Amino acid sequence: MTTHGEHGGHHGTVGVHGMLLVGEEVLYLSHLPMFMRPHNFQVILEAEFDDAVRQALRADREASAGGMHTFEPVEFPITELDPGDGGPARTSIEGTVFHGHFERGGTAIAQGVTARVRNVAYFAELDLQAHHEADRPLTYLCFGRAGQLQLAHRVTAEPDFDQVVTARLVPGTVTDPAGRPVDADVTADFDQAAPVQFRGRSDSPKDRLAAGETADGFFFATFGPSGSHGFGVQVEVGGELYLELGELGS
Repeated sequence: MTTHGEHGGHHGTVGVHGMLLVGEEVLYLSHLPMFMRPHNFQVILEAEFDDAVRQALRADREASAGGMHTFEPVEFPITELDPGDGGPARTSIEGTVFHGHFERGGTAIAQGVTARVRNVAYFAELDLQAHHEADRPLTYLCFGRAGQLQLAHRVTAEPDFDQVVTARLVPGTVTDPAGRPVDADVTADFDQAAPVQFRGRSDSPKDRLAAGETADGFFFATFGPSGSHGFGVQVEVGGELYLELGELGS
């Protein structure tokens, strides 16, 4: 995985960077990555839309009992969303909101809209020369507001998969890194996406999280409610919002 500043600036990253649109009170855009330039970036944004767009989205969700929504932006350099070096340089994105996948028969429900970038929760360039290590622990990125969390599978190297699910951290199940119970719950927002491992499960599609299950997660890079570096917690998976296997396969 490439870090900030290594992608050589904005040149060569212009494209139609389609995104998944998720969230309720707070909306997020999750870039649909591919292992080909210029789409080899995993990016999660907190985005703000005007009231008309939010009403159209709410009405469509009610009429279709949920369903997937995507955002097709006009062409732009995705590296303008890099939060490194004082960024991001881009604070808004123009485009169209679709019910369904914008490239797979989706229906436009709001056109000519502006997504205002409120926060870059995650930004990483994918290394096109790396090979995926399926034996490493299954890892997701947790983002969102307390009570309205999402988990996006952390994409690293080909072959891989993209998945986004809703989730809840189960109260009364927090442990410190040694596995000792902690008498406190995680109530903070995840403005920056935090990696969470599901140990004992390989980082492969067959071991991915499933809707309705409860799994033991370990936030290895986040301070716990007791101040420990890292904490365990049971993660209750809600619904699956998106799953892509083919475009990220070998």
